[in-house]
Amino acid sequence: MPVLGVISCHPPIIIPEVGRGETKRVERTIAALKLAAEDVNRFKPELTLLMSPHAAGYRGSSVPVQVTDIYVGDFGDFMAPHVSLRYQCASEEAYAVKQCGGVAIRYGALDHGSMVPLYYLKPESPLVVMGYAFGMDTRGYIDFGSCLRRLFEDKKVLFIASADLSHRLLPGAPAGYHPRARDFDVAVVDAVREWNLERYLSLEDMREIAGECGYWSIATLFGFMGSGSKTEVLSYEGPFGVGYLVAIVRGE
Repeated sequence: MPVLGVISCHPPIIIPEVGRGETKRVERTIAALKLAAEDVNRFKPELTLLMSPHAAGYRGSSVPVQVTDIYVGDFGDFMAPHVSLRYQCASEEAYAVKQCGGVAIRYGALDHGSMVPLYYLKPESPLVVMGYAFGMDTRGYIDFGSCLRRLFEDKKVLFIASADLSHRLLPGAPAGYHPRARDFDVAVVDAVREWNLERYLSLEDMREIAGECGYWSIATLFGFMGSGSKTEVLSYEGPFGVGYLVAIVRGE
């Protein structure tokens, strides 16, 4: 079955009801997410998998999978409680992820790392939300993604990798400034554009310098999509000191 991947940044400021006038500074990102949404609509996924660094985490080496009846969330933490999302949980598929080393967590709240991509991409399919296993290394995430591909090979699957890049691009950035932070982002964008896993893995030692938020999400997508995929980087910018990447990855 064909599969589709989207790398999506997740800053709440790109939500119009949150960012208000500040959204003018991220128009490229918003336009890119709207383009990605057109791809998602044409693809018509039967199942959406989403990995967010802000979803419920797990200290061990099993990827936490949120299981519920309905996922719900709003932007109340960002002064916009009237902006809410609801998604049906693909509970059968969520429990099946245990076959890939996942661990089921009964939890239905959507974090902002999930809600921001969903706000724009709007996949019309049941959803499985996954967080980070902090006891697992990057190769483990790649293997996990490969296992997911095999597990759901009979379905048209959309995989959303929620990821912000460096948080240290500018003086006053959320994690402070580092002069090499932009080098990390440029290299990530190049590795994604070329869909070059080894180049991506070579950036492991720069993660702390960058203060990134999503390296493992993209690593999992590499594993899920495989080496023969075609990519399109739709946008990259960092006007607030955080790197925002939007890209489409297409595979068969």
